[in-house]
Amino acid sequence: MTHGSVLRSVGTRLCGVFLALAASSLAVPSQGFAQQQIVFANGDQLTGELAGIEDSHWIFKYQGQEITIPADDIQAFTAPEPIGIRLTDTTVVAATVRPVSDGLLLELEDGTSRVVQPGDFAAVGAADDLKSLEPIVIGLYSPFFKFWDALVSLGGSIQRGNTDENNFSFSLDVGRRTSKDRIDFSTIITTSTEFDDVGETVSTEPKMIVALGTDIFFSGPLFGNVRMRWQHDPKKDLQFRQTYSGGIGYQIVQTDATGLQASVGAGGRFDNLTTGVQQNTPILDVGAQFTQTAGPFIFRVRVTYNPSLEDFSNVEVLDSYDIAIRLVKGLTFKWTLLHEYNNPPPAGDERSDITMTYQLGYAL
Repeated sequence: MTHGSVLRSVGTRLCGVFLALAASSLAVPSQGFAQQQIVFANGDQLTGELAGIEDSHWIFKYQGQEITIPADDIQAFTAPEPIGIRLTDTTVVAATVRPVSDGLLLELEDGTSRVVQPGDFAAVGAADDLKSLEPIVIGLYSPFFKFWDALVSLGGSIQRGNTDENNFSFSLDVGRRTSKDRIDFSTIITTSTEFDDVGETVSTEPKMIVALGTDIFFSGPLFGNVRMRWQHDPKKDLQFRQTYSGGIGYQIVQTDATGLQASVGAGGRFDNLTTGVQQNTPILDVGAQFTQTAGPFIFRVRVTYNPSLEDFSNVEVLDSYDIAIRLVKGLTFKWTLLHEYNNPPPAGDERSDITMTYQLGYAL
Protein backbone atom coordinates (compact mmCIF):
# COMPACT_ATOMS: atom_id res chain seq x y z
CA MET A 1 0.00 0.00 0.00
CA THR A 2 1.42 3.39 -0.97
CA HIS A 3 1.82 6.32 1.40
CA GLY A 4 -1.00 8.18 -0.38
CA SER A 5 -3.43 5.26 -0.08
CA VAL A 6 -2.73 4.97 3.69
CA LEU A 7 -3.52 8.68 4.17
CA ARG A 8 -6.73 8.31 2.18
CA SER A 9 -7.75 5.28 4.31
CA VAL A 10 -7.05 7.07 7.62
CA GLY A 11 -8.84 10.21 6.39
CA THR A 12 -11.90 8.19 5.41
CA ARG A 13 -12.05 6.57 8.86
CA LEU A 14 -11.63 9.90 10.68
CA CYS A 15 -14.38 11.45 8.56
CA GLY A 16 -16.69 8.55 9.40
CA VAL A 17 -15.97 8.91 13.13
CA PHE A 18 -16.62 12.66 12.98
CA LEU A 19 -19.97 12.19 11.20
CA ALA A 20 -21.03 9.53 13.71
CA LEU A 21 -20.19 11.81 16.64
CA ALA A 22 -22.05 14.71 15.03
CA ALA A 23 -25.11 12.56 14.41
CA SER A 24 -25.11 11.28 18.00
CA SER A 25 -24.83 14.84 19.37
CA LEU A 26 -27.92 15.84 17.39
CA ALA A 27 -29.92 12.78 18.35
CA VAL A 28 -29.20 12.88 22.12
CA PRO A 29 -30.50 15.84 24.14
CA SER A 30 -27.94 17.81 26.09
CA GLN A 31 -27.37 16.81 29.70
CA GLY A 32 -29.98 18.17 32.10
CA PHE A 33 -32.73 18.40 29.46
CA ALA A 34 -35.24 15.72 28.59
CA GLN A 35 -38.19 16.54 26.38
CA GLN A 36 -41.74 15.73 27.41
CA GLN A 37 -44.17 13.81 25.25
CA ILE A 38 -47.94 13.74 24.83
CA VAL A 39 -49.76 10.80 23.24
CA PHE A 40 -53.31 11.36 21.99
CA ALA A 41 -56.13 8.84 22.07
CA ASN A 42 -55.69 8.25 18.32
CA GLY A 43 -51.99 7.43 18.77
CA ASP A 44 -50.56 10.74 17.52
CA GLN A 45 -47.62 12.12 19.50
CA LEU A 46 -46.11 15.53 20.29
CA THR A 47 -42.69 16.13 21.81
CA GLY A 48 -41.98 19.42 23.55
CA GLU A 49 -42.85 21.01 26.90
CA LEU A 50 -46.00 21.32 29.00
CA ALA A 51 -46.19 25.10 29.57
CA GLY A 52 -49.45 25.54 31.50
CA ILE A 53 -53.01 24.51 32.31
CA GLU A 54 -56.06 26.68 31.55
CA ASP A 55 -59.66 25.60 32.17
CA SER A 56 -59.10 21.83 31.72
CA HIS A 57 -56.87 22.48 28.68
CA TRP A 58 -53.14 21.81 28.45
CA ILE A 59 -50.89 24.45 26.87
CA PHE A 60 -48.08 22.52 25.13
CA LYS A 61 -45.05 24.09 23.45
CA TYR A 62 -44.22 22.29 20.21
CA GLN A 63 -41.59 23.58 17.77
CA GLY A 64 -41.84 27.09 19.18
CA GLN A 65 -45.66 27.22 19.03
CA GLU A 66 -48.16 26.95 21.90
CA ILE A 67 -50.91 24.39 21.26
CA THR A 68 -54.09 24.21 23.36
CA ILE A 69 -55.18 20.61 23.98
CA PRO A 70 -58.32 19.45 25.88
CA ALA A 71 -57.26 17.22 28.79
CA ASP A 72 -59.83 14.62 27.70
CA ASP A 73 -57.94 14.13 24.41
CA ILE A 74 -54.71 13.10 26.17
CA GLN A 75 -54.03 9.37 26.42
CA ALA A 76 -50.53 9.49 27.92
CA PHE A 77 -47.91 11.98 29.07
CA THR A 78 -44.23 11.52 29.89
CA ALA A 79 -41.99 13.92 31.81
CA PRO A 80 -38.65 12.15 32.47
CA GLU A 81 -37.35 15.05 34.60
CA PRO A 82 -39.24 16.34 37.69
CA ILE A 83 -41.80 19.10 37.11
CA GLY A 84 -43.95 21.05 39.55
CA ILE A 85 -47.62 20.04 39.50
CA ARG A 86 -50.70 21.32 41.31
CA LEU A 87 -53.60 18.90 41.23
CA THR A 88 -57.29 19.81 41.33
CA ASP A 89 -57.43 18.66 44.98
CA THR A 90 -54.85 21.49 45.71
CA THR A 91 -51.96 19.02 46.27
CA VAL A 92 -48.63 20.47 45.05
CA VAL A 93 -45.78 18.07 44.22
CA ALA A 94 -42.55 17.78 42.26
CA ALA A 95 -42.57 14.55 40.27
CA THR A 96 -41.63 12.75 37.10
CA VAL A 97 -44.55 11.48 35.04
CA ARG A 98 -44.98 8.36 32.98
CA PRO A 99 -48.03 6.57 31.56
CA VAL A 100 -49.43 3.42 33.16
CA SER A 101 -52.45 1.32 32.29
CA ASP A 102 -54.88 3.26 34.48
CA GLY A 103 -53.58 6.82 34.06
CA LEU A 104 -50.42 8.82 34.72
CA LEU A 105 -47.97 7.75 37.40
CA LEU A 106 -46.45 10.58 39.42
CA GLU A 107 -43.16 9.48 40.99
CA LEU A 108 -42.27 11.88 43.79
CA GLU A 109 -38.79 12.75 44.97
CA ASP A 110 -39.39 11.05 48.34
CA GLY A 111 -39.92 7.70 46.58
CA THR A 112 -43.72 7.64 46.84
CA SER A 113 -46.00 7.55 43.81
CA ARG A 114 -49.57 8.35 42.83
CA VAL A 115 -51.76 7.61 39.81
CA VAL A 116 -53.80 10.54 38.41
CA GLN A 117 -55.66 11.45 35.21
CA PRO A 118 -54.78 14.28 32.77
CA GLY A 119 -57.88 16.16 33.96
CA ASP A 120 -56.48 16.18 37.52
CA PHE A 121 -53.73 18.65 36.51
CA ALA A 122 -54.62 22.19 37.65
CA ALA A 123 -51.27 23.95 37.10
CA VAL A 124 -47.65 23.17 36.25
CA GLY A 125 -44.36 24.94 36.83
CA ALA A 126 -40.75 24.51 37.90
CA ALA A 127 -39.96 21.65 40.27
CA ASP A 128 -37.73 23.97 42.36
CA ASP A 129 -40.44 26.65 42.80
CA LEU A 130 -43.45 24.83 44.23
CA LYS A 131 -44.49 27.83 46.30
CA SER A 132 -45.64 29.65 43.15
CA LEU A 133 -48.03 26.74 42.46
CA GLU A 134 -49.75 26.84 45.84
CA PRO A 135 -53.47 27.64 45.45
CA ILE A 136 -54.60 31.20 46.15
CA VAL A 137 -57.20 31.48 48.91
CA ILE A 138 -59.79 34.01 47.74
CA GLY A 139 -61.58 36.09 50.36
CA LEU A 140 -63.59 39.29 50.27
CA TYR A 141 -61.32 41.74 48.39
CA SER A 142 -58.41 39.41 49.16
CA PRO A 143 -55.75 39.08 47.87
CA PHE A 144 -56.43 42.66 46.79
CA PHE A 145 -53.47 43.07 44.42
CA LYS A 146 -54.34 40.07 42.21
CA PHE A 147 -56.93 39.49 39.46
CA TRP A 148 -56.75 43.01 38.00
CA ASP A 149 -56.83 44.01 34.34
CA ALA A 150 -56.70 47.43 32.69
CA LEU A 151 -57.03 49.10 29.29
CA VAL A 152 -55.58 52.57 28.62
CA SER A 153 -56.71 54.18 25.34
CA LEU A 154 -56.14 57.38 23.36
CA GLY A 155 -57.80 58.57 20.17
CA GLY A 156 -60.40 60.85 18.66
CA SER A 157 -64.06 61.63 19.31
CA ILE A 158 -67.13 62.69 17.36
CA GLN A 159 -69.73 64.53 19.49
CA ARG A 160 -73.25 65.44 18.47
CA GLY A 161 -76.08 67.08 20.42
CA ASN A 162 -75.19 69.94 22.73
CA THR A 163 -71.60 69.61 21.45
CA ASP A 164 -71.05 69.31 17.68
CA GLU A 165 -67.30 68.80 17.43
CA ASN A 166 -64.61 66.28 16.55
CA ASN A 167 -61.91 66.25 19.21
CA PHE A 168 -59.48 64.27 21.36
CA SER A 169 -60.54 61.40 23.67
CA PHE A 170 -58.98 59.41 26.51
CA SER A 171 -60.37 56.43 28.40
CA LEU A 172 -59.24 54.16 31.22
CA ASP A 173 -60.95 50.90 32.22
CA VAL A 174 -59.79 48.97 35.29
CA GLY A 175 -61.44 45.85 36.67
CA ARG A 176 -60.99 43.13 39.27
CA ARG A 177 -63.08 39.95 39.33
CA THR A 178 -63.18 36.97 41.68
CA SER A 179 -65.86 34.53 42.84
CA LYS A 180 -66.40 36.76 45.92
CA ASP A 181 -66.43 40.29 44.54
CA ARG A 182 -65.96 42.63 41.56
CA ILE A 183 -64.58 46.13 41.19
CA ASP A 184 -65.03 48.28 38.08
CA PHE A 185 -63.55 51.70 37.42
CA SER A 186 -63.91 53.59 34.14
CA THR A 187 -63.38 57.10 32.88
CA ILE A 188 -63.91 58.73 29.51
CA ILE A 189 -62.67 62.26 28.76
CA THR A 190 -63.30 64.24 25.59
CA THR A 191 -62.57 67.88 24.85
CA SER A 192 -64.95 70.60 23.68
CA THR A 193 -63.91 73.99 22.30
CA GLU A 194 -65.75 77.28 22.69
CA PHE A 195 -65.44 79.79 19.83
CA ASP A 196 -66.21 83.50 19.65
CA ASP A 197 -68.23 85.24 16.91
CA VAL A 198 -65.27 85.39 14.49
CA GLY A 199 -64.28 81.73 14.96
CA GLU A 200 -61.39 82.25 17.36
CA THR A 201 -60.93 79.74 20.18
CA VAL A 202 -62.04 81.16 23.52
CA SER A 203 -61.49 78.09 25.70
CA THR A 204 -61.17 74.31 25.59
CA GLU A 205 -62.79 72.35 28.40
CA PRO A 206 -62.96 68.63 29.10
CA LYS A 207 -66.17 66.65 29.21
CA MET A 208 -65.73 63.83 31.71
CA ILE A 209 -67.59 60.83 33.11
CA VAL A 210 -65.96 58.78 35.89
CA ALA A 211 -67.65 55.66 37.30
CA LEU A 212 -66.73 53.36 40.18
CA GLY A 213 -68.68 50.32 41.31
CA THR A 214 -68.29 47.19 43.35
CA ASP A 215 -70.31 43.96 43.67
CA ILE A 216 -70.24 41.54 46.60
CA PHE A 217 -71.70 38.08 45.98
CA PHE A 218 -74.02 36.81 48.72
CA SER A 219 -75.09 33.39 47.49
CA GLY A 220 -74.74 31.97 44.00
CA PRO A 221 -75.59 34.64 41.39
CA LEU A 222 -77.12 37.12 43.90
CA PHE A 223 -74.97 40.14 44.77
CA GLY A 224 -75.13 43.51 46.46
CA ASN A 225 -73.68 46.58 44.77
CA VAL A 226 -72.57 50.14 45.35
CA ARG A 227 -72.33 52.58 42.41
CA MET A 228 -70.77 56.05 42.15
CA ARG A 229 -70.55 58.34 39.14
CA TRP A 230 -69.11 61.82 38.62
CA GLN A 231 -69.81 63.97 35.54
CA HIS A 232 -68.54 67.30 34.26
CA ASP A 233 -70.10 68.77 31.11
CA PRO A 234 -70.24 72.59 30.82
CA LYS A 235 -72.07 72.30 27.48
CA LYS A 236 -75.04 70.83 29.41
CA ASP A 237 -74.74 73.34 32.26
CA LEU A 238 -73.30 70.58 34.49
CA GLN A 239 -70.39 71.95 36.45
CA PHE A 240 -70.40 68.80 38.55
CA ARG A 241 -72.93 65.96 38.90
CA GLN A 242 -72.52 63.29 41.57
CA THR A 243 -74.62 60.12 41.57
CA TYR A 244 -74.54 57.55 44.41
CA SER A 245 -76.62 54.40 44.77
CA GLY A 246 -76.77 50.97 46.35
CA GLY A 247 -78.88 47.90 45.66
CA ILE A 248 -78.98 44.24 44.72
CA GLY A 249 -78.25 42.44 41.47
CA TYR A 250 -78.46 39.06 39.79
CA GLN A 251 -75.88 37.41 37.55
CA ILE A 252 -78.21 35.93 34.94
CA VAL A 253 -75.46 34.35 32.77
CA GLN A 254 -71.76 33.90 33.49
CA THR A 255 -69.51 31.81 31.25
CA ASP A 256 -66.00 32.29 29.88
CA ALA A 257 -67.50 33.99 26.80
CA THR A 258 -70.81 35.50 27.94
CA GLY A 259 -71.91 37.65 30.87
CA LEU A 260 -75.34 39.12 31.59
CA GLN A 261 -76.34 40.89 34.80
CA ALA A 262 -79.07 43.22 36.07
CA SER A 263 -79.48 45.28 39.24
CA VAL A 264 -81.88 47.64 40.99
CA GLY A 265 -81.35 50.07 43.85
CA ALA A 266 -81.84 53.61 45.08
CA GLY A 267 -79.69 56.62 45.80
CA GLY A 268 -79.27 60.31 45.08
CA ARG A 269 -78.22 62.69 42.30
CA PHE A 270 -76.51 65.93 43.31
CA ASP A 271 -76.04 68.66 40.68
CA ASN A 272 -73.93 71.80 40.79
CA LEU A 273 -74.86 73.80 37.70
CA THR A 274 -72.60 76.31 35.95
CA THR A 275 -75.15 79.01 36.94
CA GLY A 276 -74.41 78.28 40.61
CA VAL A 277 -77.74 76.51 41.24
CA GLN A 278 -77.67 73.27 43.26
CA GLN A 279 -80.21 70.49 42.75
CA ASN A 280 -80.52 67.33 44.88
CA THR A 281 -82.75 64.48 43.68
CA PRO A 282 -83.52 61.03 45.19
CA ILE A 283 -83.35 58.46 42.38
CA LEU A 284 -84.14 54.90 41.42
CA ASP A 285 -81.09 53.11 39.98
CA VAL A 286 -81.75 50.36 37.41
CA GLY A 287 -78.83 48.89 35.45
CA ALA A 288 -77.93 46.04 33.12
CA GLN A 289 -74.78 44.87 31.37
CA PHE A 290 -74.14 42.33 28.62
CA THR A 291 -70.65 41.15 27.59
CA GLN A 292 -69.73 38.76 24.79
CA THR A 293 -66.24 37.54 23.85
CA ALA A 294 -65.51 35.91 20.48
CA GLY A 295 -61.84 35.31 19.76
CA PRO A 296 -60.06 38.70 19.80
CA PHE A 297 -63.40 40.60 19.89
CA ILE A 298 -65.07 41.82 23.10
CA PHE A 299 -68.53 43.39 22.78
CA ARG A 300 -70.20 45.14 25.75
CA VAL A 301 -73.50 46.95 26.29
CA ARG A 302 -74.28 48.90 29.48
CA VAL A 303 -77.53 50.69 30.35
CA THR A 304 -78.24 52.85 33.42
CA TYR A 305 -81.72 54.27 34.09
CA ASN A 306 -81.99 56.90 36.88
CA PRO A 307 -85.45 58.47 37.25
CA SER A 308 -86.35 60.71 40.19
CA LEU A 309 -88.30 58.92 42.92
CA GLU A 310 -90.46 62.03 43.19
CA ASP A 311 -91.15 62.48 39.47
CA PHE A 312 -90.39 59.67 37.01
CA SER A 313 -90.36 62.13 34.08
CA ASN A 314 -87.23 63.68 35.64
CA VAL A 315 -84.75 61.10 34.39
CA GLU A 316 -81.19 60.50 33.26
CA VAL A 317 -80.37 57.54 30.99
CA LEU A 318 -76.87 56.45 29.99
CA ASP A 319 -76.32 53.65 27.49
CA SER A 320 -72.98 52.69 25.98
CA TYR A 321 -71.81 50.21 23.35
CA ASP A 322 -68.16 49.09 23.27
CA ILE A 323 -66.20 46.94 20.84
CA ALA A 324 -62.60 46.07 21.73
CA ILE A 325 -60.37 44.13 19.32
CA ARG A 326 -57.10 42.63 20.52
CA LEU A 327 -54.64 43.22 17.67
CA VAL A 328 -51.31 41.85 18.90
CA LYS A 329 -50.24 41.13 22.47
CA GLY A 330 -51.79 43.94 24.55
CA LEU A 331 -52.37 46.34 21.65
CA THR A 332 -56.13 46.94 21.37
CA PHE A 333 -58.47 48.95 19.15
CA LYS A 334 -61.52 50.28 21.03
CA TRP A 335 -64.70 51.82 19.62
CA THR A 336 -67.36 53.29 21.93
CA LEU A 337 -70.76 54.85 21.35
CA LEU A 338 -72.16 56.69 24.38
CA HIS A 339 -75.72 58.06 24.46
CA GLU A 340 -76.82 60.41 27.25
CA TYR A 341 -80.44 61.44 27.77
CA ASN A 342 -81.53 64.09 30.29
CA ASN A 343 -85.12 65.20 30.90
CA PRO A 344 -85.78 67.98 31.60
CA PRO A 345 -82.66 69.49 30.01
CA PRO A 346 -81.31 72.88 31.08
CA ALA A 347 -82.97 75.78 29.27
CA GLY A 348 -81.95 75.91 25.63
CA ASP A 349 -80.21 72.50 25.67
CA GLU A 350 -81.08 69.32 23.84
CA ARG A 351 -82.18 66.19 25.70
CA SER A 352 -79.78 63.81 23.96
CA ASP A 353 -76.02 63.79 23.49
CA ILE A 354 -74.07 61.23 21.46
CA THR A 355 -70.33 60.71 21.77
CA MET A 356 -68.42 58.27 19.59
CA THR A 357 -64.75 57.52 20.33
CA TYR A 358 -62.22 55.55 18.32
CA GLN A 359 -59.04 54.75 20.18
CA LEU A 360 -55.88 52.69 20.22
CA GLY A 361 -54.97 51.33 23.61
CA TYR A 362 -52.88 48.83 25.53
CA ALA A 363 -54.31 46.14 27.79
CA LEU A 364 -52.45 45.30 31.00
